[in-house]
Amino acid sequence: MTKREVQDLVDKIGIAKATLAPQLEALKSLEAKLKAEGAGAYEGALFRATVSDVETSRLDMDAVRAKLSPQFIRANTTVSQSVKLLVKAKVLSVQKAA
Repeated sequence: MTKREVQDLVDKIGIAKATLAPQLEALKSLEAKLKAEGAGAYEGALFRATVSDVETSRLDMDAVRAKLSPQFIRANTTVSQSVKLLVKAKVLSVQKAA
């Protein structure tokens, strides 16, 4: 891709994210309202939604590191590669006309 094509692609991604952001916030609000109804199955005219209570466990890695040796942690750590994309709006400076 040319530099201009890459610039256009970055801007298109940014515009899409900015356009979707309000819709995603509205979606989170709607989901929160339905979740507040409690666990169960809910029927709409077009869709069915299920709200479930889910238990999640998380491992306190700071506590683990404090109790286990660095060698043990290294020997039992799996590393994987991934690609991450972060797009942020640029702050454009406005120059005053002379």
